[in-house]
Formats: sequence, C-alpha cells, structure tokens
Amino acid sequence: MEEEPILEEIDDDTERWIQRISLWVSLLLTTALVVWYYQANPRDSPEVIKMRVFFKEKNREVGKFISVDKNEQIAFAFKNKHPFYKHYVMSSTVEQERIRSLIHISTDYTPNQYWFNLFFMWVMCFTTFWFLGLMAEACIVIMRRNSEARIKTYKKEKEQSLTTITTTIENKSGGK
Repeated sequence: MEEEPILEEIDDDTERWIQRISLWVSLLLTTALVVWYYQANPRDSPEVIKMRVFFKEKNREVGKFISVDKNEQIAFAFKNKHPFYKHYVMSSTVEQERIRSLIHISTDYTPNQYWFNLFFMWVMCFTTFWFLGLMAEACIVIMRRNSEARIKTYKKEKEQSLTTITTTIENKSGGK
C-alpha cells in the first residue's frame, strides 16, 4: 500500500524556525564571504586610483603612446611633461606589461567601482545562498510530510489489525 504524502500546508513552529535559520545562515555566510574577499583583495592604493583615472581621461593619448615603438615613446615622453610617460619608458618590461593591463581595464573605471563590486557581490552571494537554503528547506518539508504520511498509514494499519484481532477474539469467545 502506497502512502500518500500530506499535501496541505503544515503550519508549525519548526518550519518557521527552519525558515529563520535559512535566512540568517544565508546572511552570515554572505557577509563572511564578502569580508574575506575584502581582506584578500584590498582596494587599490590612492596612487593606482589616480593613475587609473588618468588612463580613463586620456584613453586615446595613452593608447597611442603604448602602441608606438620604443624610440617614439621616448620622444613623446620627453615632449610631454606628465610623469607617467617618463616612468613608463624607464620601467622594466614586466612593469610595462603590468601597466598595459592596467590601462586596458581602466577605460571605464570609476573610483567607487570597488565598493559597487563588493555590494553586488554581496547581493549575488546572498541570493545564491538563500536559494540553496530555500531548496534545503523544501526538501525538509517534503521529507517531514512523507514521514507524517507513513506514520498515519502505520497507525491506520495498526488500528485495523487491532480491530481485526478484537473482532476475532470476540467471535471466538462469543461462539463458545
């Protein structure tokens, strides 16, 4: 005999506690993850922020500068008085590659971008953890309903067997 799960809404304190725990665990895990990210990836230094804003403002000029050959870069650096150009020409190849990559990611840079990224990271992580918590909560509710259905079926079977035994005993004692 197949037991039917209970389909009506079970409203009790246990489910409310499970919902609260799911929400608070999601909040705490998300906050811990964002704080860990903040500690592991600190904000850029003021000098780097200033340089990235310069790259954004002078995007075409800097792009032209890094794409020309070494001799033209030297001539441009001494003609232009900004310290970036002289620093770029004098720096090593590894440092120049690091600056090039910084130039390419700075075309749409804003100084508050780090904080926006942290906030939206928090939102995405929270919705992910909360969704996973809701799925776990739904699994718990389904398991509880199925177990309650099995308990009800077991009680019905036990009651039927007791009734059968009682009628059998009554028939035997009444028949004598």
